[in-house]
Amino acid sequence: MTEYTLALALEDYLPVIFSSIGLYFISRMVARVDARLGQMAAIGWILITIGGFLKATWKLTMALTSSQTDLVWLDKGMFIWMAAGFTLVAFAAWFMSEMRSGKERPKRIWLGPLAVLLLVLPAIFFTGFPDVTVNTWRFILLGVMTIGNVVLVVLLIQQARRLGLNKVALLFLANIVIVFILSGLARIPDQTIPLQWVEQILNTIAQGAFAYAAYKLTQTAAAPVPETTGQLVYE
Repeated sequence: MTEYTLALALEDYLPVIFSSIGLYFISRMVARVDARLGQMAAIGWILITIGGFLKATWKLTMALTSSQTDLVWLDKGMFIWMAAGFTLVAFAAWFMSEMRSGKERPKRIWLGPLAVLLLVLPAIFFTGFPDVTVNTWRFILLGVMTIGNVVLVVLLIQQARRLGLNKVALLFLANIVIVFILSGLARIPDQTIPLQWVEQILNTIAQGAFAYAAYKLTQTAAAPVPETTGQLVYE
């Protein structure tokens, strides 16, 4: 079983906090365009944050008890919270992008994300959920979470470039590149303490970049889309 130090466990809260800050700014930006989409993004932000804090708390519990207390659902449950959260935020950002390009306000905004999540439910139940010793259902949720994350960041990069914020776009790109690097590092069987420090520091940098880029993007994106024209007005 992998060992965790107290310092390592406490540091794991930093990327969660940075990610939550960034998603908060994204949900605010979406809400400026459409209040309903803002609610969807806010729910997604909360779900992702819950998943992150539960995972960090699991690691802290393992560190404090020398891995003797394994509250497994704090760890494995992260996939459920984050898969649902990233699906909601990605759909909200996509609808926002459509409206910014001049298209009409979407009517059934919950249909898409609910369809995705309802398809995922039978898939994970037929692949072993809630048996935590089975990896298949977690890989399905990880796939949904990863797709949602990538779609979200790509949309944010497009938005940043549209506003002429090329440095902000690069920060978003750095975030997603590091996320894929971390995915590769996580597959290394021997997760030593030094390797985990490298992973967590990279993750902190990635989420810090995301938070700062989201803040800068939100500061530049401006007023709500008027009801009559469907066009975005910039201050």
